[in-house]
Amino acid sequence: METPAPPLAAHLLARLEPCAVPVLLTSATTLARWALRPDEADASRLADVALRDPLLCLRVLQHVAAAFGSRLSTPVQTVTGALVLLGIEPFFRAFTGLPVLEERTAAHPGATAAALACVTRAHAAARIATAFAVHRQDDDVELLHQAALLHDFTELLLWCEAPREAAALKVLRQQEPQRGDEELQRSVLGGTLEEVAAEWLERWQLPPGLCATARSWDPEGPGGRSVRLALRIARHLDKGWGNALLAADLERAGGLLNLPPAGVASLVRHAL
Repeated sequence: METPAPPLAAHLLARLEPCAVPVLLTSATTLARWALRPDEADASRLADVALRDPLLCLRVLQHVAAAFGSRLSTPVQTVTGALVLLGIEPFFRAFTGLPVLEERTAAHPGATAAALACVTRAHAAARIATAFAVHRQDDDVELLHQAALLHDFTELLLWCEAPREAAALKVLRQQEPQRGDEELQRSVLGGTLEEVAAEWLERWQLPPGLCATARSWDPEGPGGRSVRLALRIARHLDKGWGNALLAADLERAGGLLNLPPAGVASLVRHAL
């Protein structure tokens, strides 16, 4: 009997070209409006659009890294910095006619909702990470916001490019929670999302510092702890404030922020 071929979703996902990465419909619509009045646009306003869309944010960072990376003594790590370097007119020349996420997922029931849920969770994590950074008076607020926003971009793109596999992985996570997530990913995708992200970011010519930022900034320092805790809290909040796992998250965050768990919960509520 012929041995079935191993899953290839991870390999195919890792080979995706930057120009094929879709953006949210709201991003495409907003950029089209700004393109009609470029004299009123500036780096801050365009960064605000990009930081509402993890995939647009990723595309901007990749485009600038590919265009300027070898000429820069210090890599550009934030979207605002990237847009200042790129300029308004070159931005609009490069970011018109972008593929749209909702159009990409329309043929697969449930994929659009699942992808948008990933975006919503990324926004929540980014807002929480920002609130923690502001409370700690951190100098790298935008970097931490961006790190939380981008952390799960591979899962978001999985729903766009391989929705059947994404749905199968979601079902397995619910049915077999005792198995490690990496094991489940390998069984469905033929690799892990972490491996896909590492290959992607390296192949897209993003500098090492930015690669680290996109996954988990400063992993052992207070900034990295803020991002990791923000991601955990946002994921556990998917099941509401009654989720028992939130108590441990708030306790850990309290140690970082020098706040009681109730104070952390208040900070999170205001951030969201």
